[in-house]
Amino acid sequence: MFGTDRQQQSAQEKAVGLRGIRILSDLAPRELALLASECRWSRFARGDLIVSAGQGAHAGEVHFVVRGSVRLARPTGPNGRIAYTDIEAGGQFGEMSLFGVVDTDLTAIAREDGVLAIMPETSFVELLGREESVSRALLCQYATLLRLREAAAGAPFEDMPGATGTQRVYGELLALGEPRAAAADAPGGLFIARLPRHRELADRLSTTEEVVAGAIAELVRLGIAVREYPGLLVGDEAALRGLCERG
Repeated sequence: MFGTDRQQQSAQEKAVGLRGIRILSDLAPRELALLASECRWSRFARGDLIVSAGQGAHAGEVHFVVRGSVRLARPTGPNGRIAYTDIEAGGQFGEMSLFGVVDTDLTAIAREDGVLAIMPETSFVELLGREESVSRALLCQYATLLRLREAAAGAPFEDMPGATGTQRVYGELLALGEPRAAAADAPGGLFIARLPRHRELADRLSTTEEVVAGAIAELVRLGIAVREYPGLLVGDEAALRGLCERG
């Protein structure tokens, strides 16, 4: 996708890419082509830092995830806890600044190889003003997210019915892990820079400290993960996902 042999072909492919963005899916081809020309297009690789906390790099821009997926990380309080949100292909982030919600501490990291279409905020504001379908789709998206968060707060393990404490620990480690590309001085994998204390994980997952400690120790024993104090590196993500499913 996004070949460079012919400029016209590339523009057509970019317009097709934008059609995959859910809030833009009802737009006419001509409108998509116009929007594609207003965007800055960027490829990213697994583990790339897209937005760095404190830099406000995303301010004034809306990021459309055309291909791949991106993990957003935001601090949620003085205790250092981090909230993670995964944006899959077809989603977007950065538009909340339009409503006065500026994520100055937001970090965005690529979970896999992909493509971003980055639109200036001014262009997005104009789009909302002239295309009712986009405004309506954005409102529906926020309403759905709110409903899902309310449901999750009421039943935090509803997506893992019958899960054991060990399975919940493995699921939480998968959620906390950030992709880290392999380097000459460090192996790649899912990296948790600061692993929460056993007591914190136990309280969060409605289990015991002994279960948390045992689950992590088992990962290390099996060679699936290694401790990099104060963090944890999961070198075999597929194996961890298998344990999460099997317990």
